[in-house]
Amino acid sequence: MPRGRRSNEAIRVATRAAFGATSVGSSAHVVSSGAAHGSPISTGTRTAMLFQMWLPYEIAGAASGIFLTMAQLEMADHVSDPGVKLLAHFAAFIAGVGALFYLVTGPAGFFQYRALLRRAQRQ
Repeated sequence: MPRGRRSNEAIRVATRAAFGATSVGSSAHVVSSGAAHGSPISTGTRTAMLFQMWLPYEIAGAASGIFLTMAQLEMADHVSDPGVKLLAHFAAFIAGVGALFYLVTGPAGFFQYRALLRRAQRQ
């Protein structure tokens, strides 16, 4: 196969992997495995996917959880009915657990992916 055609195929596969990912889980799979739809993806593209797709999702998840927790706690402070207050506190607890999950697993996953990409780059 001529060099130009192979290069165009690699660009097409990388673009499809980056923009055709249906979820952050599939982009994380591409970052970790180095392949999309059976075709290899360069380390540079995988690094870009980590920073442009996976990382913003993790930050948005943590920020949303924190915002929802604060909003529910604020609502609980302005309600006099004990049942509604309990419900607001319960909703704040659920959102807080979600935010905590993102705040713990997000950085751990990020450093794991970065280490994996550094090892792949050295090879």
